[in-house]
Amino acid sequence: MEHGDQFLRLGDLLLQSGTISTKKLQRALKLAHDCRRRLGDVLVDLGYVSESDVAKCLALQHGFEFVEVAGLKPSATALSKLTTDYALRWSILPVEDGSTFTCVISDPLNVEMEDAIGAIVRKPVRFHVSPKTDLQAAIRAAYGLPAVIARKTNKRKRVPVPESVLQQDREMLLESVSHMLKSDQTSRWAA
Repeated sequence: MEHGDQFLRLGDLLLQSGTISTKKLQRALKLAHDCRRRLGDVLVDLGYVSESDVAKCLALQHGFEFVEVAGLKPSATALSKLTTDYALRWSILPVEDGSTFTCVISDPLNVEMEDAIGAIVRKPVRFHVSPKTDLQAAIRAAYGLPAVIARKTNKRKRVPVPESVLQQDREMLLESVSHMLKSDQTSRWAA
């Protein structure tokens, strides 16, 4: 994004690219607000977009390059700069340790983590963005850890909590109204 360009929000970028409809975005925005979760996470959980779609937009939004981590070969010196626990916890894959330290992250919004990397390596840092699930697998492979076995999940996504709470509220309201109508009709018949 050029200096002076208007900053586009994640939802706007997804709309511009045709990845999501306005109706789905509005629903996700409401759920994100109600759940106090990030919009990108809600969109992925609802199945409206992929993690990759969100990562590409976040990279564009923050001026980083999007990369596929599957083909990356991190250098041993770069990997030695961060512990395995730190890399996994913060989703950081150190790739190259030259005059600039290059790494891949999943969350370009975590400025504190970006500053911490700079303090650890004591040189300029170049960040790339990749989806968190892919990045976690690449980190495990780079550090020689066993892959995490994914559990089988239902094809259908679970509806986020606020919507299920709203559904319960609707059902209780309908039962209450129905009960009131029956009581009102019974009292009219008795009179």
